[in-house]
Amino acid sequence: MGGLFGLSFSMFTECWQTKKRGTMGGIIQSMYFVGEILTAGLIYMFLSTLGHDMGWRAGYIAIGLISLVIGAASLKLLPESKQWLAYQEHRRNGTLPPELRRSKVPVIDIFRPRFVYGTVLFMILSTAMFLTTNSVGAYLSTYLLKTQQLPLDTVSLIVLLGYVSTIITYSSTGFISDRIRRKYAFTAACVFGTAGFVWFLSLLTSGHAQITGAFWTAPAFWALMMCAGGAGGFGVLGVWMSEFFPTRIRSTGSSASYYVGRGLGAGVFPLFALTLAGTVPFALALGIIGPVAGVLFSVLTPDRTGRTIADLK
Repeated sequence: MGGLFGLSFSMFTECWQTKKRGTMGGIIQSMYFVGEILTAGLIYMFLSTLGHDMGWRAGYIAIGLISLVIGAASLKLLPESKQWLAYQEHRRNGTLPPELRRSKVPVIDIFRPRFVYGTVLFMILSTAMFLTTNSVGAYLSTYLLKTQQLPLDTVSLIVLLGYVSTIITYSSTGFISDRIRRKYAFTAACVFGTAGFVWFLSLLTSGHAQITGAFWTAPAFWALMMCAGGAGGFGVLGVWMSEFFPTRIRSTGSSASYYVGRGLGAGVFPLFALTLAGTVPFALALGIIGPVAGVLFSVLTPDRTGRTIADLK
């Protein structure tokens, strides 16, 4: 459902109470990993009861049906944004000032002088977060299975705990952003992630990255948990972008920024990360590029924390 990122956060930002916007935004974004956990549990249930061949098919059919039910329910239960409706009313009545009119191709508007600086920086921040989380997602299981020679059940538990770590950092970053500014909460999350990757990289280079069955006693395990939570900036990014773009291009701007980042950080980066790093452990550690870039560019990104969302701005 990631394709709905820009739309979902635009609707949420236009509807939710301002003072707790970041907190709920972080919780919403953390539901991605709650979904990962529920999906894994559902697939496991079908595999256990129906066997390998039928279990996969039945599991994904069940997931598809659940998604269809949720989609159908949203048509009835999900209210339309009052801000968007008001803007459309202005358009129909011809009461929009010329400078507030949206072009026929909204994506062009996000690159106009007023917005291009923020658009480009949000694309960079999104790339940084995808690079961070996909470094762990792409290589963690292989590292634990092949390099550390851990059994599958132990690996599955560590990956699950990584999901939990990410849920905590997503939610915490959103909460913190309501107390300070969005950009400062994002920066803090990236500093946390950088510390985790530096720790893991130092353990690798010193030869002390071993993880045994008693994984909770291994420093490398805790470093990896910090790496997994290093994309905590995602917990505030959706709200941060939605507060920057005006109602007429909010969904377009948020979606474009998010998906450029997804294409580069989750699509392009994994294609050359392993070749560049040489080994799976160092390909995982190469994810440090993400939070470091997040720290550097977040301080430059415009911030409109807690602004009142209106139909024309």
